Amino acid sequence: MARIAYVDHSFHRTTRSNEFLPEVLRRHGHVVDNFWDEAWSGGAPVDWRQVAHYDVVMMFQSFCRPEAPYFRLGHPNVVYIPMLDQFGLWMGPMSNLAAFFEVFQGSKVLSFSNALHCLVTGLGISSHFARYYPAGAALPGIADMPAQRQDGLHGFFWLRRELQLPWRLVRRLIENTRFESFHLHLATDPGTPPPELPSAEDIARFNITTSTWFEDKADFDAVLARANVYFAPRPGEGIGQSFLEAMIRGQCVVAPDQGTMNEYILPGVNGLLYDLDHPRPLDFSSAIRMGTQARLGALAGRTRWEQAEDELVRFILTPSADLYAGRYQHPLSVSSRTISQSASVATGLKAFAQRNMLLKGTRFLWHPVLRLARQVRGR
Repeated sequence: MARIAYVDHSFHRTTRSNEFLPEVLRRHGHVVDNFWDEAWSGGAPVDWRQVAHYDVVMMFQSFCRPEAPYFRLGHPNVVYIPMLDQFGLWMGPMSNLAAFFEVFQGSKVLSFSNALHCLVTGLGISSHFARYYPAGAALPGIADMPAQRQDGLHGFFWLRRELQLPWRLVRRLIENTRFESFHLHLATDPGTPPPELPSAEDIARFNITTSTWFEDKADFDAVLARANVYFAPRPGEGIGQSFLEAMIRGQCVVAPDQGTMNEYILPGVNGLLYDLDHPRPLDFSSAIRMGTQARLGALAGRTRWEQAEDELVRFILTPSADLYAGRYQHPLSVSSRTISQSASVATGLKAFAQRNMLLKGTRFLWHPVLRLARQVRGR
């Protein structure tokens, strides 16, 4: 039995969307303690000293800084779980991510995206690729859905990101198609502007209904279950629980041609993908058939996920050094003098930037250098 520290973004404390991993480990007889990172909302980060004594330290998206320049120098078994959507286009070429992953050299990465798996492996880090599918039997209303959706097209779109995926974009995708009904859930993410509502003409044409809040989640699930075409609400996903659940339900998922949606959806077969920057009207004539294929594929994917469970647990429990044995071992390429110099440069740059308006305006250019310096000195 292993004792495992599971560091996670505190936003997931409410959604419990990442609880499937601790559940797998507990089912295999291991003890998993959750640690919630509040730093994203101005709260306290998880201190490395809180978790360093565990047999395994797993960090889902958020991570606590080690006291050494590399995690491998402070613990024999660290597993980092990055999410594809945390590496936006604003970071520039993927080669820039080498600095981000430097601290994990000699440790392990669990990848839920094939793109991330290839990137991390290319950086010389031991990575295990796992393709996740949720358990369909647990989804609300799943048994009643196939009979509900054969009388035309019924759309559902949760308008979460007005600046990235507004109604007018979805309107462009469906403008040549008749929908018997279309439900818009108008609940934007924190910090985003209120949604632009459809016109009276659109409301009449697509028989649009709206909601902003449900007192009972069962009511939300009931509205969602009536749809047979599901429009993904975000431009990118880390794993993509919402659209994966839609596939399990047998809904035709319509999503931007970006990760991780394009790692699960084969356009025209089990869903539809579109160019986020240049959206065009889509062909929905086979939407019901694609939804059926999505469900069959997702159920088969769930079976493969369960069959690969033992291999996943072995990867998590295996000390990092065993996975690198006989292969390239990353040297400690930073001397104490270099660390000291980096710390001095970082401190000076930060202080100067606070006084200089030009540096404030160009923060997006020099801040990655500051972040790298902090990583090197192990804070």
